[in-house]
Amino acid sequence: MHPVRRTSRLVLLLGIFLAALTFVVVLFLGQGNNPSVNPNQPSAPPTQLPTVVAAVDIPLGTVVTQDMLSSRTIAVPSREVNVLGDVSEGVGKTARTNITAGAQVHSTDFQNRAVPITVPTGKRAFPVQVNELTGVLNLLDVGDTVDLIISLRGDAFPVVQVLADGSVTVVSGINPLSVKLPLLLQDVQIIGVLDAPAPAPAEGQAAAPAASQKPTITGANKLLVLAVTPAQAEVLLFARTSGTLDAILRPPSDAGQTVVTTGVILKTLVTTYGILPPEIVQVPIPTPLKK
Repeated sequence: MHPVRRTSRLVLLLGIFLAALTFVVVLFLGQGNNPSVNPNQPSAPPTQLPTVVAAVDIPLGTVVTQDMLSSRTIAVPSREVNVLGDVSEGVGKTARTNITAGAQVHSTDFQNRAVPITVPTGKRAFPVQVNELTGVLNLLDVGDTVDLIISLRGDAFPVVQVLADGSVTVVSGINPLSVKLPLLLQDVQIIGVLDAPAPAPAEGQAAAPAASQKPTITGANKLLVLAVTPAQAEVLLFARTSGTLDAILRPPSDAGQTVVTTGVILKTLVTTYGILPPEIVQVPIPTPLKK
């Protein structure tokens, strides 16, 4: 190969290398002088943010729909506390205050119950109180379905005696046993629960039992919120004020199924289970002394 040509090629390659090196150096220096591309430098906070406002007047108790809300970009200093930033955060919620058109919509404008409750259509929320004995160890929770049994006290069906003079008196002690009615309600869903607060530990005592200890009976009460029809609410109100309610847990596989029961009274125990009936002791009525 001719020496002149070889020298020309080397000079050309050297020129290309120097040009590429110069480009890299210029690019590096340009990035170093531009603070906006520094990954370690935090970006400036936004001066405006999307804000949810009411598109129409929203009365108290209204279930909010998509067309009732709109979004605007508002300067950060003008945004109110707890204001929503996205329309989807308010859709489907129930307004707990009157919201005027154009007003900013806040999270506090909606349902903020300590116990969230969603009442199914056509049902009513009704509370009953249970304990570890009447409420399956207080293990019942939201979403469970239960059957309810009422135990009426003996004085709900008093035994009376007609005396010789025609007067009527209640004979005590004849019907001391409670009357067990059939299953009062079946397949009732729990939509809310409220546990009793845990007792404060004594001074020097651990706040919670050790993991190796077995759970103990505390006698604590628990409130169940049931989804019932208006007619069932009337039945529960009578049962709650006239006797004792027991909630029996159902398996999820039994949803929608009901059974027919006959209930239990004292006669049922005697005839079906061989329980000995109580003996009635007749006390003679004293004869008034003749003067």
